Amino acid sequence: MHQNTYTMKPQKHNLLARTFIYSLLIIITSLICYYKDLPLISRFISEIEAKSYDLLFITRHNLKLNPSPPENIVIVGIDATSIKQVAVPWPWPRQFHASLVDGLKASGAKAIAFDIIFDTISPLSLQTQDIKGGETISQSTFDEGKEDDGIFAKSIKKAKNVFLACEAQPKNNKQFESANPITPLLEAINFDPSFLGNTNVQYDDDNFIRRAKLIFPEFQEDPSVSVSLPLRIVQYYLNSKIQILPDYSVQLGKNKIPHKFLINFYGPNETIKTISYSQALENIYSNKKNMFEDKIVLVGRTNLKASIDPFKSVRSPDTFPTPFSSITPNFSGVEVQANIISNILNQDFIRTPNTIASIMLFLLVTLITIFIITAFRANLILSFYLCASVAIAYLFLVIASFIALKTALPVTYPIYGVIFPIYFINFLDQYFFVDSARRKQAKVFRQMVPPQVAEEIERMDMETLALGGTKRQVTILFADIKNFTGICSEEKPEIVINILNKFFTEMVYIIHMHDGLVDKFIGDAIMAMWGSPKTLPKEEQIIFAANCALSMKEELKSLNSFFNRQGFNIPIHIRIGINTDEVITGNVGSPDRMQFSAIGDGVNIASRLEAVNKFYGTDILMSENSAKELKDKNYYLREIDTVFVPGKETPINIYELMSHRENITELIEIYNRALNLYRNKNFQEAYDLWNKCLVLDTYDRPSHIMAERCKKLLKEENLANWQPVWKIENK
Repeated sequence: MHQNTYTMKPQKHNLLARTFIYSLLIIITSLICYYKDLPLISRFISEIEAKSYDLLFITRHNLKLNPSPPENIVIVGIDATSIKQVAVPWPWPRQFHASLVDGLKASGAKAIAFDIIFDTISPLSLQTQDIKGGETISQSTFDEGKEDDGIFAKSIKKAKNVFLACEAQPKNNKQFESANPITPLLEAINFDPSFLGNTNVQYDDDNFIRRAKLIFPEFQEDPSVSVSLPLRIVQYYLNSKIQILPDYSVQLGKNKIPHKFLINFYGPNETIKTISYSQALENIYSNKKNMFEDKIVLVGRTNLKASIDPFKSVRSPDTFPTPFSSITPNFSGVEVQANIISNILNQDFIRTPNTIASIMLFLLVTLITIFIITAFRANLILSFYLCASVAIAYLFLVIASFIALKTALPVTYPIYGVIFPIYFINFLDQYFFVDSARRKQAKVFRQMVPPQVAEEIERMDMETLALGGTKRQVTILFADIKNFTGICSEEKPEIVINILNKFFTEMVYIIHMHDGLVDKFIGDAIMAMWGSPKTLPKEEQIIFAANCALSMKEELKSLNSFFNRQGFNIPIHIRIGINTDEVITGNVGSPDRMQFSAIGDGVNIASRLEAVNKFYGTDILMSENSAKELKDKNYYLREIDTVFVPGKETPINIYELMSHRENITELIEIYNRALNLYRNKNFQEAYDLWNKCLVLDTYDRPSHIMAERCKKLLKEENLANWQPVWKIENK
């Protein structure tokens, strides 16, 4: 045992070391792929993570756990209905917006923002119809446009809370081109950049909008486009100063906001309160003003198509795909800005863990996976299900973190970038390194055991197959060739070997056919067992062993015919002993050479019973522990005697398992009666009955032995201490 312990520990350590090394290589590779910009790989990971992230919004929405939309923001939408009602094509004259600004200011709106870039002169300078849509003018002038812009500028100046949009597009790495409102409108806000804000949206690689950008360091030369419109509006709404920190994050009052963050969309399209432009004007003029009081009012296009703009003054349809695009129309640009504003005001934007926290999360997932693989890698199917369970648990963690903490953990990459790669690399290691030794061992065992038993051995882990054993109740069968020593002395060695090989081949085949394990060959004897390593109920073990013994006797007839045809005229007979008992089974030997076997008194008894056949002239003897399971079944079984076998001080009852022959039932019945009389010291009556058995079968050796014993006992005078137990002197 000491040597066994010494040799097994390095194997365990090597296994753990390999698992750790594989996992370490995978986590390093995964982190590089996740954080480094690698061609193709990074784009692939980014897109999978982005689509997985979108599912978090869909899941939250389906669970009806969306956060409440802001009540202090109202969107006034320039939509198809409004265009139809005013009967003026888009883009509208600026005096329309002037009327809206005047009405919103009168209604008590806290801030008014246009998500429209007024970087060209009023469309009235290009319109072919006046605003009433009736009179056609023959030639366009700019006078109407200037006057129209002046009306809008006057309303802006009077309101003092109007924010205008601007944009900037990089020309190259060092230059950019900005689109600012026209000069009259800039004059209306006194060229104050705090009333101007960049409305550039941030596209992900798949052209979806998921992120907001508050500070644009690349445009820092132009104050009007270096800060986003939502941040300008929030600063005004909270009447708070902003401080841009060295990392470009924003200190807004007591709150620190990253200059980029994931937008927390409150729900599908038009979740934030949206009212049609025309309806807003009607509400204002009908004194329904309370809906705008102390609100941030955003004005922009909603659900408009580029085709409505015959003058191509609109850069795009101003709609953007978002995480909700699979279940709702794309968001309008103004609604994206509204979500960003509310995220800043309520500090409920989606946070992401920093790099160190993310790496720690990856390492935690790695350690859990390593533990599972190390503990259960011998059972690859169980390991897979456990790894899958960890993956599912991680997804629940991601969803819970997203909903409850508004934190976006890496969604699926730890699953397909860590958990399953670690499983599969260790799966390959298990298959090619660990299981290869097991397959070699199983290949040897398959030559000795039936396939179903070999499969049981293959499923065992290395510790079970290592030196050591367990107690099992098994059935042992010993089969030996009668007088094989005499055969060896009369025949040439090559003939003896050929006979023995043929005998073993056929007998092993029969043992396998009856689900037995060939334990060993001992000279001309075979030891087989049932119940280990594959566990079988006791009754099944004994039935298999009994059927195997009868089949071995039957097969000898064919073997002897074969040997006779080969010129070998000495018939072969076998003796078989069967016992069922608790023994120790397992691998015995040395770490360099081991053999699966059974050890214990139960094995010795089976061996002794095989030898006792010689004394009684029987072929198959069984212990009572085996025979009692065959009673009342379709077997010819008779109790022979009670004996002390060599090496045992406890007597055992022995039974003969018989093949069918003439008068066998009557023979067994008479023999059993004689045995009972014998045990009760009625030797004369027993003697007569055993002689009657010999009339039925002249060659019934047990009846002859017992009759002779009774004959001697009848001559004995002192039988006071006599016991019906016979001691077998020699094996």
